[in-house]
Amino acid sequence: MELRRDLPENIKQIVNKEHFTFDDLTEIIRFLRSPQGCPWDREQTHESIEICLIEEAYELIDAIRKKSAEKMTEEAGDVILQSVFHAVMGEEEGSFTMQEVIDAECLKMITRHTHIFGEERVRDSAGALRAWEKNKYKEKHLESAGDRVKDVPECLPALLRAEKVQKRAAKFNFEFENREQVFGKLKEETEEFAEALRAGDEARIAEEGGDLLFAAVNLLRFSGVESERALAASTEKFISRFVETEKLVVADGKEMTELSPEELDRYYNEAKKR
Repeated sequence: MELRRDLPENIKQIVNKEHFTFDDLTEIIRFLRSPQGCPWDREQTHESIEICLIEEAYELIDAIRKKSAEKMTEEAGDVILQSVFHAVMGEEEGSFTMQEVIDAECLKMITRHTHIFGEERVRDSAGALRAWEKNKYKEKHLESAGDRVKDVPECLPALLRAEKVQKRAAKFNFEFENREQVFGKLKEETEEFAEALRAGDEARIAEEGGDLLFAAVNLLRFSGVESERALAASTEKFISRFVETEKLVVADGKEMTELSPEELDRYYNEAKKR
């Protein structure tokens, strides 16, 4: 690539490198946000790119689940890029700096690992987690049970947030005694949802439907299963079987849209065997 002649000298030095540093990445973003930089990058705000961080985080998770080192390298970099972007905008606003971001994160790692850097001692990872949470709540001044439950971010995916809320409540003994009780609650919510459907009350249908999902998350959590991961796996399984169902239908010279639900169900059951 032939470089622009009017590039600042420090940027010329950076773009000619083969290996880069964290400071190089920060300088690149600062330049892209400058009057000489990219129009799109200059227009962005914290709010306009917030969805980008969510997307990049999910792409990193996808790479992790696919065990692709190449994709993990790329996507982890993209997640870092989003953090740098927000820090550079913070510098421009005068609200916070990149150094303050790094200082705060390093301090957090030190003060929450009192069992490593301090005199506190733990026996295992469970103890380490308890120490981390104790220090976290102390730093955030989350004294009451309600404070800690309310602290779960609202923007989390609904299943994940429900599970985290339930876990925090359980630490204050707000928990079922056994799985049978959880099944009973799920049955109760199912019946209430069915009753709302019969009544045709849209607001109540939505409310009871949410309660039903919350109870299902509770059952999975109580059984040691992550709802988000379990639902993702079931969705992938359905997609795979749906694709196989279509193949079977097409192989018989038919169109899916021409078949009845009963006929499609027979094809689907056949696809499940493959």
